Amino acid sequence: MLKEIIAVTVVLFGMGIFVYFMGFWLEGPKGRWNFSTFFDSIKITVLVGFIFFGFFSALNYRHRTTSHFHEENRLEKTEPEESKIQINSRLKNEELSFFPSQFLFAASDSNYVIFYLMLDGIIQKEMIRNSITDIEKQLCGIPGIFKTHRSFIVNLNKVRAKKGNALGYKLELEGIEEEIPVARNKAQSFNEQFNLIQ
Repeated sequence: MLKEIIAVTVVLFGMGIFVYFMGFWLEGPKGRWNFSTFFDSIKITVLVGFIFFGFFSALNYRHRTTSHFHEENRLEKTEPEESKIQINSRLKNEELSFFPSQFLFAASDSNYVIFYLMLDGIIQKEMIRNSITDIEKQLCGIPGIFKTHRSFIVNLNKVRAKKGNALGYKLELEGIEEEIPVARNKAQSFNEQFNLIQ
């Protein structure tokens, strides 16, 4: 800030000298060739210059503090960091972990549950020995995760479209060709949950 003030002062001093000599051209040299007139030219130029400098500095300061305030607000409103979900298996040496945003859906397959996860832009299947009911309990409390059918748990944030009516829906998910069913007895609660994330 001190360097800026010194630079502005030097520039304004130079402009004051210019104004002093411009006066000779506008008014003629009579009565101007003295220290008092020279000092007045410098003084008025520096004073007017600092008024403009102060005005624009105040505007710039206001803009910078407002931008800083908006940046802080933007950072405060960003989503909190995700915590990994740990899925336990009925087998002691088997477990699965992923972030909620990676989870597309899970489907029951006999004594196993198949997880469809989006990992580095590629859909991958991970199988774990457990029941869909137990997996539902493990996923309980995670926003957007919903059991749509006795065999399916879906991440509602990944639903691209729904087809059907209150008798039952079919869901289209990002990157998945298979349509996921919503059972008739789940239709109302599905709509309530789905509308919350829209």
